[in-house]
Amino acid sequence: MAGIWLNEDNSHYFFKRGANAADPDKIRDFIMQYRGTNVERMLLNGNAQKTSYVTKAGEIIYDNVTDDMIASERLQSFKNWSNAVRLLVERGIDVYAEWIKLLREINISPWMSMRMNDVHNADNTDDPMHSMFYKQHLDYRRAMHRDEKWEDRQLNYLIEDVREYHFGILREYFEKYDFDGIELDWMRFGNHFPVGYEDEGRTVLDGFMKSARELADEYEKVRGHRIEIGARVPVSPEYAYDMGMDGVGWALAGYVANLVPSPFWHTSQADIPVERWKRQVAGTGCLIAPCLEICLRQYAFPKCKNEFQFNSIETIRGAAHSFIDRGADAIYTFNYMDMQRYAYDDEGYKKIITETGDVESMKGKRRRHVLTFSDRRPEGVVSDEILPFELKKNIFAGFRIHTGNMLKNETRLVLMSFKDVYDLGENDIKVFINGERCEFIGAYYTENPRPIDTLYAWIVPKEAHKNGYQVIELDSGLDEAVLDWIEMLVD
Repeated sequence: MAGIWLNEDNSHYFFKRGANAADPDKIRDFIMQYRGTNVERMLLNGNAQKTSYVTKAGEIIYDNVTDDMIASERLQSFKNWSNAVRLLVERGIDVYAEWIKLLREINISPWMSMRMNDVHNADNTDDPMHSMFYKQHLDYRRAMHRDEKWEDRQLNYLIEDVREYHFGILREYFEKYDFDGIELDWMRFGNHFPVGYEDEGRTVLDGFMKSARELADEYEKVRGHRIEIGARVPVSPEYAYDMGMDGVGWALAGYVANLVPSPFWHTSQADIPVERWKRQVAGTGCLIAPCLEICLRQYAFPKCKNEFQFNSIETIRGAAHSFIDRGADAIYTFNYMDMQRYAYDDEGYKKIITETGDVESMKGKRRRHVLTFSDRRPEGVVSDEILPFELKKNIFAGFRIHTGNMLKNETRLVLMSFKDVYDLGENDIKVFINGERCEFIGAYYTENPRPIDTLYAWIVPKEAHKNGYQVIELDSGLDEAVLDWIEMLVD
């Protein structure tokens, strides 16, 4: 069994509960909902650019916020968040300290998670989430030659002032809280250096991680127990290295006890090469916990028509099953927090936190393996978004989907949709899996997540059943066909 490492972000609890966030019963109930679940580690994120706790190293969330800045109804969640934090402070409650004690009470390991370069709402320089350090140093942005997307406005870690500022916040985490470990979240938002300077950046982050480990060594003497360092990094060792986040190197040097290969946000990535990570950190004791994001898209937003398309318990099972088969030590969940009814109801959330990663609980239940893509990659590397894919008539096209170990009596279907195709015939698209022809059974319905257009299904013949990667090939007899979605459903 691979337990869940659950990330609780810096705003969710506060804006969901509002004035009730300072109620001692609500504080306790929030943690107690995870008692008896598969959550074995909880990572409490206390900051983006600002903090949700009293700070001397940075700014608390309600600092330097005017009424004009939050007049818009769109910022109601921010107002709830900042007002809740203010109420906690007025009542002398440090909610993170309380949660750490409660987590230990129910035998869940308490960790903190620090966002290293968060730029939510970076298109608005005056957004109330932005710190004065950020606003006063717009010349510290990593991409001064362009301004196309939020990550262009991330801070440049080649600048010593940027590193010192963030290290001061990191030190304050150690000063304030007695945790089992702290995660440095380099995937919020994942780009830390000027374009083309990732090699220089790698050396800089190596030094930062070394100092973080030394800080943990220092505070182990204060706290009287081991304090681990973890890191969220890009999905593959190669992408991480080329983006300046050399997770493998950090493990080999003894700086980190775990790595979390992670997508960014556009989609969860079910094809994380866990076995490659494990092989490269072998002998270090470093744990590998691949990350499940809440979104699931076949290609990036806004090109994807389904703006809000989320993982379901069935697609979560698919990815988790594959990760465990590839050697995952844990399943890390990002943006899977309670009371998110746009994505799942209360019962659905209970399933997620009790079933994910538990092989016995997942066994024999429907799971879906959807082809997605890596949504953070080194500058200059072509996107691996395969979809939408324009099929050529009478020319084979192949796609790989990792499913992990299979049971003998499972039913397996290949599901696909094609742009604006609503009446597909039996011989319009021939489908093969691992070299064996699949039988067309027609239109097929699934719950979300699903594509906009009609889904069609093909039965996988028993002689094609195998573990690991499945290679699905298409031979199109149509003059024009654009593949928009492909998955393997196991039931």
